[in-house]
Order: sequence, then structure tokens, then C-alpha cells
Amino acid sequence: MPFLFLILLQLVVPSSFAQELVPVQPGYPGKSVTVSTNGKDVGVDSFIAAILDGNNYPKSATYFGVPALLDCRSLGRTADGAVVVYQRTGGNSLLKSRHYVIALKVTKRSDSMAEIQWFLVKHTVNPDGSFTGPYADALNAHKDDAVYTPYNHGTWRYDRTAGTITYAAESDAGGSIPSWAVSEAAVMAFPRELMRVRWGIE
Repeated sequence: MPFLFLILLQLVVPSSFAQELVPVQPGYPGKSVTVSTNGKDVGVDSFIAAILDGNNYPKSATYFGVPALLDCRSLGRTADGAVVVYQRTGGNSLLKSRHYVIALKVTKRSDSMAEIQWFLVKHTVNPDGSFTGPYADALNAHKDDAVYTPYNHGTWRYDRTAGTITYAAESDAGGSIPSWAVSEAAVMAFPRELMRVRWGIE
């Protein structure tokens, strides 16, 4: 039995590195939006499944012609059931892409509501710009054409009784970034598109 448990653990988390989630840190500016479901019953299970399905996030959202999400894929699950996802935003001549690895965890669930929080999976940036950490390969593939986001935390919440979905995010985007790229409209472009694509919520 111990041998079987060890095999399963190695399938969940790479054995070379311990995984550490960056905890919530006060003082970072945040953006949030609460959208009415317009009477649609999204369903708690459907909501959770859609938010945790990093392999099928829509990449059609743009802001000023810049893709809100250029790359998104699930990298695995942690031992406590969190889904680990790599994400890379779009960029242009004025705005370089950002990338990071996050772990999304169901933190509250009942028949009428669900809450999912995400936390940055900690990686070390080496002097040469490469990364060390449990999912370093994903980050190293774009270390020269994307800026690492050193802090990224947020929440998705569905309230069936109130008929609302709330998205909230706070981050340190890293590097220099134009003000238009951190406006509420820019930050909310992706979550609004996900709600539109998944449930027809505008």
C-alpha cells in the first residue's frame, strides 16, 4: 500500500520539487465584477467544472486588439485536489505577454453556491531568467518572450440564490505595463468572455 501511494503522489506532483502556493498578500490593487445570470441556473457542478477546466478556456477575448489569453492548459492536480494551470496573456509592441502558474481550489461549496480561489504556484527566477520549481518547464518555454507575474490571486464565486457570478483578481503584473492594460475593462475581458461562451451571460 505505501508503494502504491508513492506512485500516485508522483503522478500528481513532480517529485523533483516541493510545491508551494504563494499566500494571499494584502495591499495589492484588485478588480472585481459581479454579473447577473439573468435567471439562468448555471448549476454548481457546471460552474465548478467550467472554472477548473483550464484546457478549454476561451481564447477569443481581446482588449485593444490584444488577446486576453493566448495560452492556457492544465498541468496536473495537487495532492489536495487543486487544478494547476499555466496561463500566458497576449501582447503587442507596447505590452509584453505575462505568464504564470496557478493552482485553482474549490474553497466553498453547497447546493446553492460555489467559490473557487486561485493562488500562484511559487517558482524561483534564476539570474539567467530561467525558472526553478515544480512546473518550470512550462515557464522556461516562454522565458524570453513573456514577463513572469510574481503575484496573482483571485476568486470565482457563483451564488445560485442571488443569481450572480463574481470574479475578483489582484496581482503584481511584473515589469512596466501601460495603464490601459490594467483597467477594469482589460482585466475583466477574459472572465466576461468565459461567461458568455459557457453560459450565454453577457
